[in-house]
Amino acid sequence: MKKQLIAITGAIALSTAAFAGTASAKTVTIHAGDTLSGLAQTHGTTVNTLKQLNGLTSDLIYAGAPIEVGGSNGQATQKTAYQAPVQKQTTYKAPVKQVQTQTTYKAPVQQKQTYKAPVQQKQTYKAPVQKQATTKAYTGSSSSAKSWIANKESTNNYNARSATGKYIGKYQLDKSYLNGDYSPANQERVADKYVKDRYGSWSNAKSAWQQKGWY
Repeated sequence: MKKQLIAITGAIALSTAAFAGTASAKTVTIHAGDTLSGLAQTHGTTVNTLKQLNGLTSDLIYAGAPIEVGGSNGQATQKTAYQAPVQKQTTYKAPVKQVQTQTTYKAPVQQKQTYKAPVQQKQTYKAPVQKQATTKAYTGSSSSAKSWIANKESTNNYNARSATGKYIGKYQLDKSYLNGDYSPANQERVADKYVKDRYGSWSNAKSAWQQKGWY
């Protein structure tokens, strides 16, 4: 009988403890539109506490389902474990001895002076520039046949013009041969070239003039 009484008493005590834990917890019914954050604010707790009390792994809840919101003040009952104060262990550090460095004497470096001989400038001989004699204006070749033709064409007048204006100067050359330069020197130069290219010499040009009346 004694052993049985102890068992019953233990059962009653266990049941009483379980009842006390249940009575301290507050359970409400979830309504449409409720959220964990709203319930936590209403009952003075946190979302994480609600998840721990109800074994939730997400913020998803369903209308009509019961949910535990903690004790009478909305807080979950937690046991406070006594923690002995942590004693800080002081580590002894020996003072660091400063090593005295030995100063080594260094003699000053003497700069070696290098003798530099003066640079002698090389004189370059420049030969005197010889001025080239300027060539005189072209006067043309001279021959009796040339003078004969000039007399026949213009009476030796560099300014002579034909009636049509096509033939110019002492030798009555086509003005296209002169290229706009009617100077005596250019007239002599062009006349000599014309006769050389066409007749070979002024003598041959004279013979042609005597046959045709022009050269």
